[in-house]
Amino acid sequence: MNDSVMFQGLARALSPATPPMAWPVAAWKNLFLDCPIAVSTHLQQFVGRQMQEQMELLSQLSREQNPSAFVTREAAFLQQSALAWSTELVAVGEIVQSKLLNATQAEQPEDQPPFAKAA
Repeated sequence: MNDSVMFQGLARALSPATPPMAWPVAAWKNLFLDCPIAVSTHLQQFVGRQMQEQMELLSQLSREQNPSAFVTREAAFLQQSALAWSTELVAVGEIVQSKLLNATQAEQPEDQPPFAKAA
């Protein structure tokens, strides 16, 4: 079996314990409603934070007297922003994976932990 977490999750999701009737409806709802909304909300928050940080930097740089410091600080911000985007794409992938796999999981009672041992 593949050691990838995604494939392990899919194997668990498509196990015989998958609820037979609710699964297609829940999968459709998660695929076309819940997942896109969660991803767009997360990305809007991230882009808003990035834009705010860029505007704060530009505000600070408007008072900068040294042009080389201006370029250096802007380049550092762009590098930090590129790293933040790569981290953000991983977070979006985790959101998509959790939303899509939640459609195939049977409902757990609230008093029982998700991985309770059989008695």
